[in-house]
Amino acid sequence: MKRKLQLGAVMLFGIALLATILFSTDHVQAQPNALLTTTPSATATAAQMDDTDSNAAAAKYCTDNKGTVTTRYPTYNTNAPQAQWLQLAGSRDFCTFLAPADETGFQSHIEIALDTLYADKPTLAVLAYLEPVALPPFTGANPSVLYCNKLGGTDIWGGQNNAAGGGWVTTAPDSKTNFQVVGMCMFPDGSAIDSWGLTYKANGVVRGTDLAKLVRYQPTTPPNVFGGGANQVAAVDKALTSADNKSNVTLKVGDTLSIELASNPTTGYSWHVSQNDEKILQPLGEPQFSLGNQTPIPGRSGTETFQFKAVKTGKTTLTLVYLRPWEQATPPANRTDVFSVQVDVQ
Repeated sequence: MKRKLQLGAVMLFGIALLATILFSTDHVQAQPNALLTTTPSATATAAQMDDTDSNAAAAKYCTDNKGTVTTRYPTYNTNAPQAQWLQLAGSRDFCTFLAPADETGFQSHIEIALDTLYADKPTLAVLAYLEPVALPPFTGANPSVLYCNKLGGTDIWGGQNNAAGGGWVTTAPDSKTNFQVVGMCMFPDGSAIDSWGLTYKANGVVRGTDLAKLVRYQPTTPPNVFGGGANQVAAVDKALTSADNKSNVTLKVGDTLSIELASNPTTGYSWHVSQNDEKILQPLGEPQFSLGNQTPIPGRSGTETFQFKAVKTGKTTLTLVYLRPWEQATPPANRTDVFSVQVDVQ
């Protein structure tokens, strides 16, 4: 009898111990599970609320400035029929600004990423708009692509020399007030702006509206991020054109000489310095190509501008030749391909 009582007591103790272990295990496991499901969820919700609030504020800023919020989707192969377009993952909101209608009813436009417009600190896209640089020579390719690339951005889809094309597409139908496919110049900091609008601005033409007055970032003096920007152009003391060919020019030490000549790089031809004493007349950077106020389209001719600084007294012959780069060793075909002046620095 005593042995049976002892055995029963052991069994009761074992059952109680097992129950305690089971209860404790459930309790310990419940703690991490609660943390895993509750804490991250709360954090994500807070982040989502912050993003939502920021997007709402940016959208309101856009519409308050008479813009329209447009959601666009990255899409490849837009040079093909629409049925063959490939919509990529994600989307992005842009602010669209339209100019008043012209005599034909057309309204020019410009678009900028919503977060880029609303940023109160500098972004590369905004600085590119505020600090236009000289347009690159157009060689038959899309001028807006060339200009975007010159600034260190890109709007190329599928790699260079890929004819498939691409852009940011809205699901709304195309119309005079809505451009279904727009090329955006995307910069390394993630900022983005309409490539054509950026290119026109560099050519002195405002499309849609002047974003310089609307972006939240309003510096007193923009930082000089893009070398050769408008704030780096030297003050010119003597300006020459083709009408000054074969003339004599007198400069003082420290003066800047500018020479502007008609050019059309799409033909393969451009101006090159063939004779100059750089100890007397120092070149200031690379020649800059400009279309004036013409629409930037492939094949359009413009002007090339060279600048030199008089750094030492003396005389030199400054000669520029219009030829193709691989023909620099070949004499020009006729005298109209040569611009030459005698420079006397006093």
